[in-house]
Amino acid sequence: MEIWAHRGCSFRHPENTLESFEAAAKLEGLTGIELDVQLAKDGEIVVIHDEKLDRTTTMVGYVKDWAFTDYEKYTKIPSLEQVLTLLKPYMDKGLMLNIELKNSEIRYEGMEQKVMDMVHRFGIADKVIYSSFNSDSTKLIKETDPSTNVACLANDILDCMNDCNFKVHGDAVHPFIRMVNLPKFALEDIKVRVWTKDPLYPREYFMIHHDLRKLESKGIDGIFLNNPEDYLGKF
Repeated sequence: MEIWAHRGCSFRHPENTLESFEAAAKLEGLTGIELDVQLAKDGEIVVIHDEKLDRTTTMVGYVKDWAFTDYEKYTKIPSLEQVLTLLKPYMDKGLMLNIELKNSEIRYEGMEQKVMDMVHRFGIADKVIYSSFNSDSTKLIKETDPSTNVACLANDILDCMNDCNFKVHGDAVHPFIRMVNLPKFALEDIKVRVWTKDPLYPREYFMIHHDLRKLESKGIDGIFLNNPEDYLGKF
């Protein structure tokens, strides 16, 4: 079973921060780290999940309306370049990276190529998976470079499979954990990784336990976890 750190170790550290990513990268046996990217006002690729800044920072407004220099002053939001600089030594040793392009609400024109160019500049293209809820975005990535590893992301696995087979021609599907309602034989020819809605930092309360053996028996290959440190070495 592949174990991925969702936004880093995001149950015990602020999500999508260098702190969270470093904690994840140091975990023995971790398959990879998932993160989210958007574009700042000045075109810098920044790592943050929400289109608006309110939930995870003391700033307000949309990510697109602030320059990266503002983020450096007031937040812990890193640039993708900073994250790749941190993770490159770990990726050279086999760590994978899932870059989710957050462009469903706001269509950041040209973001796909900018992200791909940076990944190639760091020499880690073979260690990166691209995903997005916007199938036009993943389709563009796959058409630009057919050798890229692309995952179709949606709530329902049927939507994932439809995009993967008929639109994107992707390499994997990433459905919500509770929406994998297909028999195991239907999943044998595709990589399936599920995501959850588990608590995030700083909400230090009860964390749902996921039975990895049960998930694997259903044909699921991997899971994105906020607390991967609690699972590694236990499966």
